[in-house]
Amino acid sequence: MSVLARYVAREQLRLLALCLGGLAAVHFVVDMLDNLRGLLARGVPWDAVGEHFLLGIPRIVAEVVPFAFLVATVLALGTLSARSEVIAMRAAGFSVHRIALPLLGIGLLASLVLGWAGLSFVPRANALAERVLTLPGGGPGNALFLRDSIWFRAGHDTVYGVRTSDPAARVLQGVRILETDGDGRVVRLTTARSMVYGRKQWILKDGRVIEPGGDDVRIVRFDTRPAPLDRPPEALGEVQVREAELSYARLSRYASRLSADGYDATRYKVELAARLSYPFACLVMVLVAIPHGLTSPRGRGIARGLGVSLVVAGAYWLLHSLALALGKTGTLPPQAAAWASVAVFAAYGMYRLLSVRQ
Repeated sequence: MSVLARYVAREQLRLLALCLGGLAAVHFVVDMLDNLRGLLARGVPWDAVGEHFLLGIPRIVAEVVPFAFLVATVLALGTLSARSEVIAMRAAGFSVHRIALPLLGIGLLASLVLGWAGLSFVPRANALAERVLTLPGGGPGNALFLRDSIWFRAGHDTVYGVRTSDPAARVLQGVRILETDGDGRVVRLTTARSMVYGRKQWILKDGRVIEPGGDDVRIVRFDTRPAPLDRPPEALGEVQVREAELSYARLSRYASRLSADGYDATRYKVELAARLSYPFACLVMVLVAIPHGLTSPRGRGIARGLGVSLVVAGAYWLLHSLALALGKTGTLPPQAAAWASVAVFAAYGMYRLLSVRQ
């Protein structure tokens, strides 16, 4: 690495540390204020609350690091421009692309590291953060994701298994109900394609009831049947797959098996695609920041850089969230929804960079 590359990279990394720490701290405080009262109201002790928030730090860092790169790169180049160092570099024969190369290299490296973390490390930390709240002394918890199904107990003798759920839509799909006697033996197994809540009652649809009895097994098929569950959908908030807590490999297997069994796995496919696309926001943010930093007016580089960073970050997050929402409703294909914001801002950054006078 040349002296110029090391100098520019050092300026970017110095500001990156400050920006990443500041943004992560703000995000951490906002997240804590939003959730602290609810956790304490559930009776979660303070030590479990503290461990929960500490385990959430990897997720917070992963979410803000692309925008930290955006702000740091704009400020680094704005500072160099304010000290006339960019003019000196270009007068010495260094092109804009030569100045930008080390910054893009660091952005690419950060994207690869963030991608690795998002595939395994961050989901593991998210799962541990939630598990703290369900351990003895950590608060109530009644749902378990095991073998591609969500399992929860309703009463002392009934266990429910659900392949996928949407409490907001009041629908559970791929339902299995195991009813046991006092000795723990299964006395009735009910399976249903779906279970829908309406008129203050859950209704099973397209299923069958299996009752073992001595040497015979009685099987009764049904189109609709009342379910023994007496909880409303609002009480089933935890009975759903938390994508953020599953590694990429496990979520991919779950989505594939759902699709193979005929269930809608669109939201999980969008999440999988987003885990591959979002890390490249680091590289894209650097690409967008370079022309803005190089063209900042002398004397107003920092103020203008912060303003530009705020606008770009807000626009990126808005487009990213909108595209994912459209993908989860099936309006956009999963890959298009996940990569839309990356592609749009990469094209914008390339256009701006090529427009800068050499």
